[in-house]
Amino acid sequence: MTEAEEPEDELLDDPRPAYGTTRPPRSPRLSRADVFQAADSVLIAGGRVTIDRVRNHLGRGSPNTIQEHLETWWSKLGSRLRDIPGREFPELPGEVAHALQGLWNTALDSAYAAIDGKAATRDGELTTREAAIAARETQWVEQTEVAAARGAALEESLALAREQLTATNNRADRLETLLQAREAEAERWRTRAEALEAEGRELRSKLDTATEAHQAERDKLNERHTANEARWLVEIDRGRQVAKETAKDHERQLKELRAQLTQIHTQRDELKRDLQEARAELRKAVSLRAQAEKRLAAMTAKAAKVARATPARSSTSRATPGKRRR
Repeated sequence: MTEAEEPEDELLDDPRPAYGTTRPPRSPRLSRADVFQAADSVLIAGGRVTIDRVRNHLGRGSPNTIQEHLETWWSKLGSRLRDIPGREFPELPGEVAHALQGLWNTALDSAYAAIDGKAATRDGELTTREAAIAARETQWVEQTEVAAARGAALEESLALAREQLTATNNRADRLETLLQAREAEAERWRTRAEALEAEGRELRSKLDTATEAHQAERDKLNERHTANEARWLVEIDRGRQVAKETAKDHERQLKELRAQLTQIHTQRDELKRDLQEARAELRKAVSLRAQAEKRLAAMTAKAAKVARATPARSSTSRATPGKRRR
């Protein structure tokens, strides 16, 4: 991998642990000797000494710290090379030494300029990324507030649905109790009507029996007492009239009872219709409640997911390293 292909996100390494994890033990600070040794290894391997290559060789370290030690390494490189046994530089004429020194200074200036340009580019990229992260964080906060508002609205809807369900249940209970009372009353009236019908049949039977007895007695009286026929006929007619009036009274009472029974049946049908409507409203309220609870659970899970994602993004926005010192 060349220097241009090296990942620029290495400068974004955050030593702080992610949200909810245990902070790992802090690595010891890089010393100048560690950076010098790594830079020597890169140089001996034939590579160009850069902050990223030294950091990759060490496997750790802050870019600012490595840059600070590399500046010292570059400034002491010439004298260190002269001190290597068996590699002493020959004595050079003053003009040649001055020219070499100028070339060396020019190379150092070019290296510093390249490092500064790369640092400025990465600082700009980091600034752009910080702005994007801040915008995303603001969007997530707004989404969290909207989710919370929707959750509160769903809570209110669910509470209203629960109140309506309770009222519907109470109404259904009252209608059920009233229907049972009306059915019991209808059963009493039905029993009474059946008793009156039996009594009416018995009275008709007695009337028929009495009529037959009176007819037989009249025949006997006609045979025995022709003179008293008128008086016996009057008595028979009176008894018949009384029996007919009694039968009419029973018939009238029976009709009244039947009318009352019909009215009770009508009221019972109306109560049954009201009970069916109440049960339909109850089923509808139960369905609305289930839908509200399902939507509330979905919104709560979404809000919890957003809440978990927001701290992690916030920690990423705080992970930007400081500006490198030159």
